Amino acid sequence: METAVETLEDNKVKIRVEVDAHDVDHAFEHALNDLRKDMRLPGFRPGKAPIAVIRQRLGEEAIAEEALRTHIDGWWRRACASAAVEGIDRPEIDFETPPVQGAPFVFTGTVAVPPKAELPAKLELAAVRPTGDVSDEAIDEELERIRLAGAEFQPIDAAIEAGHQVLVDMSGAVDGHLIKDAQATDLMVEAGSGRLLDELDEAIIGMKTGEVKEVAMILPAEQKPKKLAGAEAVFTVTVKEVRARVLPDLDDEFAKNMAGFDTLAELRDDIRTARSETAKNEADGAFRRNVLQDLGAQVEVEIPPTMIARRIDDRMQSMARSLQQQGISLEQYMQMIGRDMNSLYLELMPEAGREVREELALDAYIEANGIKVSDDALRAFIAEQAAEEAESDEVIERIMGDAAMREDVRRDLTLRDALDHAVAAAKEITPEEAEARANARRPQTDEPAKDDDGEDADS
Repeated sequence: METAVETLEDNKVKIRVEVDAHDVDHAFEHALNDLRKDMRLPGFRPGKAPIAVIRQRLGEEAIAEEALRTHIDGWWRRACASAAVEGIDRPEIDFETPPVQGAPFVFTGTVAVPPKAELPAKLELAAVRPTGDVSDEAIDEELERIRLAGAEFQPIDAAIEAGHQVLVDMSGAVDGHLIKDAQATDLMVEAGSGRLLDELDEAIIGMKTGEVKEVAMILPAEQKPKKLAGAEAVFTVTVKEVRARVLPDLDDEFAKNMAGFDTLAELRDDIRTARSETAKNEADGAFRRNVLQDLGAQVEVEIPPTMIARRIDDRMQSMARSLQQQGISLEQYMQMIGRDMNSLYLELMPEAGREVREELALDAYIEANGIKVSDDALRAFIAEQAAEEAESDEVIERIMGDAAMREDVRRDLTLRDALDHAVAAAKEITPEEAEARANARRPQTDEPAKDDDGEDADS
């Protein structure tokens, strides 16, 4: 496939595409097979009519139309990938003659492309980097988490409180008839955890070992079987044992038994080291995001609504796929939370607009700094990713040999390298300095300040 790109006005390009004869023949072959499946001809079983008969019956024009209909989108995507063109809407396809089997096919596509963002004459990047400090309180919280994990429950002679483990016998009945699924012996529950029905959870608070209590309640609407839903039931609860959580002492013995350290001080140091590494990574990530946000805030660009709409659609499709794995559609989820699709769209719009602006800003930064990813660097990156995923070398060759896949990876890698470059060039500033920079960028108004009554404050 050969391509030639012509830049037009209004952020549009025209791509001349010449499809190889081999690819055209492939399209005709697929078209004939697809048409044969749907044809019903006297004397032939469905889908078994000879190709020559299909050609005679339909004619070359109809076959060419089918080949073009089923393959033009794929040819266009390959052409865009080959020409490194990112269209932001449907292309206008044009051709002088339809495809003919055994010959190359030439067509043109005109499509809108992302506008070029304009960087300031003197770009100065600056952003806030969180401190990443680890406080003593954070160390204490982690020690307490480990301490809770090592706690033991021991029997006590005291009234039940929330958090106690309680061994109970329980029996539920409606009009004196036992409820099949409401009988339990030696059931261990945690008081106040919500495992029991609310009325039972509340009723056991304050009870002691050996105590028996009857609790009357209305069964919930989701009660099974349905004939019991909303019925009045009486539950008999017998407390057989009450256990309280006993925490180990925070000492060297605790450090040795729970984490394998000789002293508590060593355990604290290890926690601080691990937390510090995590905090540093989080601070680095926050600094990168802040630098990208600062870059996006400094460019001049008019973003086409179609680009924002596409970004929102991508977000919504991602949400839909995630929910589908849980067996629920996005529409059903929105109904459950009392929202509609339009409100979700409007909610996603500001974030989508910011993301598009920042990507366009990175594109301008890439061009201004001549950032490129060579084929060797691209192959090395793909090989590294394949090794991490335990993929074979065939995956590397498949990606490198597919123009669309290869250029998608190159695009992502170029954006990453551009942000690395910007982060290295950015200056670290305080939150107060960042706020002052943001205020300086806000449009100023010459209107006089108004008092609470809407009158000029100086009048």
